[in-house]
This record gives sequence, structure tokens and C-alpha cells, in this order.
Amino acid sequence: MANFLFYGINEAGEIVFSQLLRDFDRADLRALADARLQDWHAVEVWEGPVCLVRLRRAPAN
Repeated sequence: MANFLFYGINEAGEIVFSQLLRDFDRADLRALADARLQDWHAVEVWEGPVCLVRLRRAPAN
């Protein structure tokens, strides 16, 4: 278990939400990011200076 920083990012590329995930299981990060992508245009999960997950919604047509 480790600590991670989760970011919700708007369409302008600005961070509009952040959350410290304390004692979170690395194996669950992708599922968390997938679920939270409903709330923001993009999401990222970081461990220190390393981005572990980066997801963005598909462009609207």
C-alpha cells in the first residue's frame, strides 16, 4: 500500500480537483481512474514525480 495523488482535469487542461489516496492499493488505481473519468474530462494518478495513470475522454463529435 502506498500514497498516491489523484487529479481531476477540466477541458482546458486545468486541475480542478485533487485527492490524496492514502494507503491505496496500486492494483486498484486503473479502476478508480476509469470510474472517476465520468466526473472530469481527464484524470491522472501520480506517485511522487511519476504519473502512473493518465486517462482522457474521447473527443466529442
